This record gives sequence, structure tokens and C-alpha cells, in this order.
Amino acid sequence: MNRREVLEKFVQSLFLLPNISKTKEIKLLYKSTTLKVAGLQYGECVDEEFIPGKPLILTREPQNQYDTYAIAIYKEAKKVGYIPKTYSRIIASMLDNGEKIYTKVRYYKAEEEP
Repeated sequence: MNRREVLEKFVQSLFLLPNISKTKEIKLLYKSTTLKVAGLQYGECVDEEFIPGKPLILTREPQNQYDTYAIAIYKEAKKVGYIPKTYSRIIASMLDNGEKIYTKVRYYKAEEEP
């Protein structure tokens, strides 16, 4: 194999890398679930702020007195609520291990007043 062939193969391999990355990213997007937000009634957002597709931020709260695995959910700088305790340990472990979790509003259904 001459120098030109080596360079051609190297350049071809560079073009394959983004495709591999996109494939992995697409696979991760399929690993999704829908959860109700705990403590929504105590959150700082109003109904009109929950627009489908808007990103949410997950923040660990290990000092939380009710759940050492607590994960607060924020929309920009406003606290929305928490990941339900049933799921918090699993998701907290993922966050603690450096996994990126992308969250967004999927839909919002306002609860009727009792």
C-alpha cells in the first residue's frame, strides 16, 4: 500500500466517524420514557410555560431531606418539581456516572381543581 492509498483510507475513515456518532445518538433517543412530575403543585412554573418540546434540566439534590437520590426538574431557572421517588435512584445513578440525559416536555395536562 502506497502513501496515497493510506491517505485515502484515512480520509475515508474520518467521514465514517460522524455517521457512527449519529447512529449512536439516534439509538439513545429511542431509549425514552414518560414520567409524571412529582411536586408539580409546588413548582414555580405556570401552566402556559409547559410547551411540548421545550427542554428541561435535571439537577441532583443529594442533600434533600426526603430522598437522598432526589432529582429536581428545572425549566430554565424555575423549579418545576421532581423525578418521582420510584425512579429517582436509577436516574440519580446514571447522572452520578456522568451519563447525559436529555429531557423535554412531552405533553402537559393541567389537573382539574378538586
